[in-house]
Amino acid sequence: MRLIAATAVLIILALAAPALGQMTEYQRGVANGLKIGLFMGEYYGRGQYVTDYAGQFNTYLETYYQFLYSSFANNQTLIDEFMRSPISARPKSSSSGVLKPDASGRILGYPAAAYYTAIGAVPGTRVNNPGDALPGV
Repeated sequence: MRLIAATAVLIILALAAPALGQMTEYQRGVANGLKIGLFMGEYYGRGQYVTDYAGQFNTYLETYYQFLYSSFANNQTLIDEFMRSPISARPKSSSSGVLKPDASGRILGYPAAAYYTAIGAVPGTRVNNPGDALPGV
């Protein structure tokens, strides 16, 4: 009985093996779209806080628009749905990503000194004792 079950499993695997490595045209399109979406999302998220990523997001946005127009040239409604705006306001941060205060001396609504104390860092420096920062911040 075990021999029959094992043989059946081997036959199924042998028949399914070629199909496992190949993707249909639709699957390739979905995979490509997911890669582009995740890539753009990562740069958009980082670009809100670090200037370098904002510039990279804006650069990749042109390539993204070309992809949209080539894929959906006859569907303006769909193109409008997926259009994104560039990050226009450059975030104020140091090269390490630590935010700098705005004109009023606040960061994310908090006084700069309180913000730096909470995260345990000052722009342009490294934290001496990371454990001294507030947990979860």
